[in-house]
Amino acid sequence: MVRKLFLLLAMLFFAGTVFSSELYILSVSNSSIDPSAVYSGDVVTLNFNVKNISGLGAIADDVNVMVELNENYFEPIKSFESIGSLKGKSSKTVSLRFKAKDNVLPGNYTVPIFLTYIRGTNILSQKEEVSFSVSSCKVLKVEDISLSNFKPHIGESLTISASVTNSCSSAARNVAVNLLPVSNTTIDPFIVSAGTQKKIDVIPPFSSKAVEFSLFVSGKVAAETYVFSLKADCADCNSATNSFSFLVLGKPEIVFSNIEYSVENALGSDKKISAGSLVTFSVQLDNIGEEKAKSVEVIIDFGDSIGGSSKSFLGNIDADDSGAAIFNLNVPSDAAGGEHIGTIIVSYTDELGVKQAISETYPLYVVPVSPPGIFDYAILLVLLAVVLGIVYFIIKFVFRQLAIRKSQSR
Repeated sequence: MVRKLFLLLAMLFFAGTVFSSELYILSVSNSSIDPSAVYSGDVVTLNFNVKNISGLGAIADDVNVMVELNENYFEPIKSFESIGSLKGKSSKTVSLRFKAKDNVLPGNYTVPIFLTYIRGTNILSQKEEVSFSVSSCKVLKVEDISLSNFKPHIGESLTISASVTNSCSSAARNVAVNLLPVSNTTIDPFIVSAGTQKKIDVIPPFSSKAVEFSLFVSGKVAAETYVFSLKADCADCNSATNSFSFLVLGKPEIVFSNIEYSVENALGSDKKISAGSLVTFSVQLDNIGEEKAKSVEVIIDFGDSIGGSSKSFLGNIDADDSGAAIFNLNVPSDAAGGEHIGTIIVSYTDELGVKQAISETYPLYVVPVSPPGIFDYAILLVLLAVVLGIVYFIIKFVFRQLAIRKSQSR
């Protein structure tokens, strides 16, 4: 009797198991995640196929798919999807999304997938599972790069500041941050005080540490744009790089290199100026700076004592180049003798568009006209006597010729 009861229970259990397995006609397969390596803080897309595996042509209607997550570590974004009906041997891809929280621990995770659907007149709920891994966080971030001056001049210093952030749930140890040239092959001719590498022993989880570099723009640096980068490395982590750029400015510097003059149609020395003289006045300028001087203009002013042209526009003067302004001056016939002080003003626009000016004074000496003396009067009397004598002899000669012609006519 007991034996017959045991056999009956076994048959019922076996029949129930077979019947139950035949009711479930869906399966989950080909699961994948994007990104393929998940770190804390990542938004993850979980993809998998839901397939109707029924060999009898049974249809699964009103199929709903839901993932159940441990919300201590994962934040659901899209945890549910309805895919309609699935005929026999057909499948559909499901994509669900969630965020790995900052405090998630690295390791393997298995999450349940619940499938609810209608087969015939039966409402079924089926549980499947998918697995994925959360990797140990190995990435630093170089952020918030700031410069004390994005347009430093040659001869100035530049301070570079940045934050190195560890957004992982584990500490970053033996962190090294390096200042590297990008547009140049070497740091030279820039000078980096205290070295091009900063070391940080440890950055705790979800923390940041500041780094700072001081860069001196030496006189050998050309005025142009430069690109550098900050690269952070640590033990057992991937490097992180962030680039920045700045423009090095040079300054134009205009100086007087030569001032000279010459006197036109001068008798004797071409440097001797007298009343009524015509003077060619020249101002030579050199740009000894590192940048172009723009809109260079030269103005001279000798007041009312000496007239002529007073303004000359030279345009631009490149670095290590020169320009000359030429003026045509005239000394009035009633100009007083002695020294006449003139002012020379040079104006130009610098690299920042600001007007700059330099000035210089220069004297021109007008030889005074001496008053006539006794010797001068004596010369004048002699000349006058000579002239009168010549006039007398001319008149005498004319009258004599007239007398001769008159006597011949008789």
